[in-house]
Amino acid sequence: MIEVLISLTILSLIFVAVLGAIQVGAKSWESGEARAEESQRNRTLIDTLARDLTMIYPLRVKAQDKDAIAFHGKSDSLEFATLPQSYGAEPFSHMIRIVAYAVEPDRGLVATGSYPLAAQTSASLEESVKPLDERVLQARFRYLVPEGRLEENLPPIWRDFWDPSQDGTVQPAMQGSIPSPGQRVLKGSDRMPLAVELTLTIRQTRSQGVRELILPPLVFPVQVGRTL
Repeated sequence: MIEVLISLTILSLIFVAVLGAIQVGAKSWESGEARAEESQRNRTLIDTLARDLTMIYPLRVKAQDKDAIAFHGKSDSLEFATLPQSYGAEPFSHMIRIVAYAVEPDRGLVATGSYPLAAQTSASLEESVKPLDERVLQARFRYLVPEGRLEENLPPIWRDFWDPSQDGTVQPAMQGSIPSPGQRVLKGSDRMPLAVELTLTIRQTRSQGVRELILPPLVFPVQVGRTL
C-alpha cells in the first residue's frame, strides 16, 4: 500500500512538472509570436514610409506671393510631393501626389493624399486619408538643412522645421538672371533638406500591460535636394 502511495505521489509530481513546462512553453510561444507580429508591422510601416520619402519630387506650388517647393516640415508633421509609385486602376494614380504625415488621436499615424495637378480637371476630387499604424502615439521629424550659400561650404545642421517659403536664400544660378518674356519670376527657395529623420513612439502591448516604446530614429536621404 505504501509503495502505491509513493508511486501515485511521484506520478503527481511528474504531471505537475510536465504541466508547468507546457504552460511555460505556451507562454513563450505566444510571446514569440507577438514579438514576430510586432516586428513585421514595424517593417511594413517603415517600407510604406520609405516608398514615399525616397520618391520625393520638387514640385513648385504657390505659397502666398511666392513660388516654393512643396515640402513643409514641422516637428510633428510633414507634407511633400512624391512621384507615382505605380500605374494602377485608381484615379490619377499616374500623377504626382501630395502626401501629409501626422498623428491623429485614436487613429495613430495617418497619411493624407491629394493630386494637385488634377484639381483643375476634377472639382469632385477630395483628399484621401489612409491610416498607416494605429499604434503610433507620437511622430517626431527633423530635417538636415543646408546652411548658407553653396560657395560658403558650411556643414548642414538638424532642424525641427523646414518651410521653403520662408527661406530667403537664392541659389547662385538664379542670381542676376533675367527671366525671358512670359517666364514667371520665382521668389521662393529652390532648396530642400538633405535628409529627413523620423522617430516614432508606439504603443506596445505585452502580457504585463501596455507601455510606450520609442523606436530607433529612421533617416531618409532626400536625393533631389542635392541637385536643385
